[in-house]
Amino acid sequence: MQTYINKKFNLIIPLKFENLKRYGGNGDGGYVCESSLIKGTDILISFGMGSDWSFELDCIKDNSKVKIFMYDHTVTILPYLKDVLKYFKRFITLRGKPNALNNRVKNLKDYLSFVFLKNVFFYKEKIIKKKINKREANIEKVFERIDEKNNTKEKSITLKCDIEGSEFDIIEDIIKYSHRINTLIFEFHWLNQNEEIFLDVIKKLQKKFVVAHIHGNNHCDKLSNGLPEALEMTLINKKFAPRKKILITSFPIEGLDMPNNPNKEDLYFQFSV
Repeated sequence: MQTYINKKFNLIIPLKFENLKRYGGNGDGGYVCESSLIKGTDILISFGMGSDWSFELDCIKDNSKVKIFMYDHTVTILPYLKDVLKYFKRFITLRGKPNALNNRVKNLKDYLSFVFLKNVFFYKEKIIKKKINKREANIEKVFERIDEKNNTKEKSITLKCDIEGSEFDIIEDIIKYSHRINTLIFEFHWLNQNEEIFLDVIKKLQKKFVVAHIHGNNHCDKLSNGLPEALEMTLINKKFAPRKKILITSFPIEGLDMPNNPNKEDLYFQFSV
């Protein structure tokens, strides 16, 4: 059902960009970006990997030279190995089908082939505001590593952040590097609890970026104000903003957006201007 969003959120109405494209799978893990900026990106910083890295793979397809700095403290090889062992035991005891085992072996191979790509640098670290131990990294450390590996700060950067609510803690630190970032992709979580914080950080982000796309994550519901409880957002550096300011007010957008949960209807909402 279409819902109108409270007008106080009109500041997040996206501008129309001509070259928007979906990168990643048709469920969770896919994000909408401006394709010419992805093709020109030198560095992709990705906070949050989980079990889906289709976004990063699609970026590589469009730009084989991109270097990916991937951070996720929750990801290890162990679940993939355990799955293979589990289904191997079922197979040799005649309790499982070959296809089930083959699928788990494929998942393991896919994981290994990604993390060992020559242009992927994987860090099993948690992204936080203030680094305390070796298993954590702050934004300053993230950018120090980029500079160490590239010997220059003159690189165009795309940054994707999906870290389950911790995004609010690091946004001000990200803004300090806004002159180097062409594209920002966020998934904002628990907006039922973080409404005022959300509005505050959006105002700060919009000093340097414009909103290019939004999409509601249908794993969560819509709030009484019409806003999705979890909101995916793409922002683009103001220097790439279109000269003609056309607003996009109705979502989702056919051909770009897909429901995060394919078994549920996507979240429909509209702005009143």
